[in-house]
Amino acid sequence: MKVFLPAICLMFLTVFSSQAQTNNAANANPFPSISTLTNWASLNNQSQFDIAIRAVGFKFEVKEPGDGSTAFTYIRKVTVNEVNYTDRIVYRITNNNSASIISLVTASTDLVSLYTPQLATFKNNNCKTEMSKDKNTTCTCYESANFAIDLCDERVKLTMGDGNKYFVSVAKK
Repeated sequence: MKVFLPAICLMFLTVFSSQAQTNNAANANPFPSISTLTNWASLNNQSQFDIAIRAVGFKFEVKEPGDGSTAFTYIRKVTVNEVNYTDRIVYRITNNNSASIISLVTASTDLVSLYTPQLATFKNNNCKTEMSKDKNTTCTCYESANFAIDLCDERVKLTMGDGNKYFVSVAKK
């Protein structure tokens, strides 16, 4: 009996501490780093991307074939400060597997603050994307020898006030 009671107490302690860690991880709302996004864009393989993206909580939603490329959309539902959000990531790959683009869209986390420090080694250049021409969107564009990265903050009008939607697009050259 002396061994049984401490074992039960230890088991409860383990269960409750792992539950607390799970709740903190859900609130942290982790996003892949720029390094991870560029690695994923280098895969040129949707099945490998599928495995990697599911590891950070995204679920497959839809496949959209198009001219010269196919887009695979994944979503995840998150709650941050008791507000529900849907994060979306699109993996677009050319039909001949020569290039890929990963686009991540969220309102749950400020991606500009998250990703800007990670882009310090990239060259800043002028944005020429359609999104950057919108007066409600602020974009900063970066490039390296192998990748073009667009980081945007769009002011959106919501039913209960204004909000922001954040975009990051990583394109393999």
